[in-house]
Amino acid sequence: KVTGDSLLAASFLSYTGAFSSDFRSRLMVHTWEPDLIERSIPLTEPFVLDRQLVDEATKQIWVSEGLPADELSVQNGILTTKGSRFPLCIDPQEQAVKWIKSRHGSDLTVKTLNDSDFLKHLELAINFGRPFLFEKVEEELDPVIDPILEKNTYINEGQMFVNLGDKAVEWDTNFRLYMTSKLANPHYSPEISGKAMIINYSVTLKGLENQLLDVVVGRERKDIQDRYSVLVKDMS
Repeated sequence: KVTGDSLLAASFLSYTGAFSSDFRSRLMVHTWEPDLIERSIPLTEPFVLDRQLVDEATKQIWVSEGLPADELSVQNGILTTKGSRFPLCIDPQEQAVKWIKSRHGSDLTVKTLNDSDFLKHLELAINFGRPFLFEKVEEELDPVIDPILEKNTYINEGQMFVNLGDKAVEWDTNFRLYMTSKLANPHYSPEISGKAMIINYSVTLKGLENQLLDVVVGRERKDIQDRYSVLVKDMS
């Protein structure tokens, strides 16, 4: 069953990020899965995406870091961490920003593409293998970061380098780039879609219910919320 499971998981990572929860479900459950069954390609039935790409302990860690626990948010967490391309998050409610900042803490460098010194800080992050976040991205990206998005690295004297602007920067494989946009319905060109993993973090009604419940519990029964936080960390 590895063949069908891997094909569905790879298809999810490659194609579904920009879509809403309903459309992802229509693609996965109502289009791709029946097609595989019709072609007699073996797969686990019913196919559960979470079990293929993430374990329970990792999900608990994400929740403790501030990612909502609803299905769409978990899918977005998978897309953000498992994709081969760097993520560009459509994030009008700033869920992704909060999670990424909580996840990486003081190691994270946060800039916008309008900052005059972003290249210098990006170079340092690439050099030392640190996470880097571009906030408030518009519909166009600065061409200077194209080699980073495309991971156009090369080996020179046993070291890995990438060209950033007019200089070669040593590439640490731990480097991670994130981009987030506050635009609710941006139009990205096919070129950007090919270079970055576009992920739709827009809040769903179910996700909003979970988050509102957390807020209410936090206000009414702070002791329960504190116990829950400790429990999640212990389980992780």
